[in-house]
Amino acid sequence: MMSKAYSRKKPVVSGTISPLHKKKIDKLVGDGEFASVSDFISQAVTDFLSRYNGSRGDHQTTSFTNADLELIRNIIHEEMETMNFKKTKE
Repeated sequence: MMSKAYSRKKPVVSGTISPLHKKKIDKLVGDGEFASVSDFISQAVTDFLSRYNGSRGDHQTTSFTNADLELIRNIIHEEMETMNFKKTKE
């Protein structure tokens, strides 16, 4: 007996992004940070809406998790490498 695969019915939304953003998303997916591009987009939209609602006086929090901070650090590091910034020893 074959069982049906579970699938949620989600609406499809399309849009365009810069090639640089697409490259970064693909890298995050490839590195296993997100299950898929769709997963990244869903999480990004959820995060944006949470922060947007929070900035409008709603009761939602705008604090970052440790995973958020690590992701931000990685993105900043990649940007610095792209811009040829050199790390200096203190």
